Amino acid sequence: MESAILKESPPRKKPNSLGEINPTKINLCTLPDDILIEIFSYLDLKSIYNCAMVCSTLNNISKYSALYKTIHLKYFMKSHILKSFLSKATSVKRLRIEYNNYEYYKDQNTKQYNEFNKYVIMFLEKSRNQLKVLEVKNCINNKDVMLSLSECTNLEELVLYRCRLYRCRHNCGCRGSFEGMLSLGNLKSIQFQWCNFPKNTVVYLIQKNRNLKNIYLADNDHVDVNEICETLSQHNLQVTNILLNGRDKIKLDSLCTLKRLSNLKSLEIKFICNMKPNQENSLKQLAAGCSKLEKLFISGWRELNDDNFIPALPMLTHLTELKLSRTNITIKSCREVAFTLPRLKSMHVIGNQRVKIDELDKLQSEFPEIDIALYKYK
Repeated sequence: MESAILKESPPRKKPNSLGEINPTKINLCTLPDDILIEIFSYLDLKSIYNCAMVCSTLNNISKYSALYKTIHLKYFMKSHILKSFLSKATSVKRLRIEYNNYEYYKDQNTKQYNEFNKYVIMFLEKSRNQLKVLEVKNCINNKDVMLSLSECTNLEELVLYRCRLYRCRHNCGCRGSFEGMLSLGNLKSIQFQWCNFPKNTVVYLIQKNRNLKNIYLADNDHVDVNEICETLSQHNLQVTNILLNGRDKIKLDSLCTLKRLSNLKSLEIKFICNMKPNQENSLKQLAAGCSKLEKLFISGWRELNDDNFIPALPMLTHLTELKLSRTNITIKSCREVAFTLPRLKSMHVIGNQRVKIDELDKLQSEFPEIDIALYKYK
């Protein structure tokens, strides 16, 4: 009789708020769904998977698609975990793919590599219409992944770190492993660091994506920073943030072409060529065109001194952050910066042999509202 009554009893109603919970019976599974979802939002994917194994309540919470807006796929993840994520992730906005360290590229022929790569392709295919941000790390000449990029038509940000992409060696008319990347046309941000591209690949990509706002290029092979400067000044006038750190030095003529970027707010440039007699006003010309600059980082411009640096300051009144590394300025320029730039919050002088620590300490005491620091290279 008692068992019959239990069978006919309605299912337990889950409380809608904390006020409905008996304090003596509180545990994780009795919390309202919205609170559990909030808690799960702070967990990484592996932790969510482990929680889903605890009970049916947490398993149901783990199925909320809102928890899978950002997915981080790691090379050593087990297949059953990848499969679980794939079934639950229906609207991925940000996908990060991390292969094994590319120094061990021989692993590409292993079963583990093929299994991981299979799930990467499936994630890209499933999220191709919703994906906004894609980060790929340690990817070596993976034609399947790069070709899948052509389906991600709404991609706005592409980050490649330590990736190697090669042109096809066969005379078959294809563009090799980077063909899919060159199909992208809605990018607003690109970040490439320590990558190896076929020649002109990045230039073609910049030319095709006219709405680029952020350009971050550091230590890449076969990326001509001078050609990048000239391409940006012709095709991407809406750019607001640029970092250029190439294997070759930036020519001042190429650097001056950036003066056409009137919306530029952040500029970081490293390793600049020697100045010619008719290029003494190069920084002044650049500053006049990029008057909205808020952040300026110049490194390796040995011929930048007080005479050609100070005249540019009146055009840089929006600067809030200034870094000067390995230049030839003196404390005179530093003092002029502090007097001339009303919005300046920080000025870091790095590896400038003509600026002394005690001089900057004195300047700091005169301008306590500015963070002034000197770093010496050993």
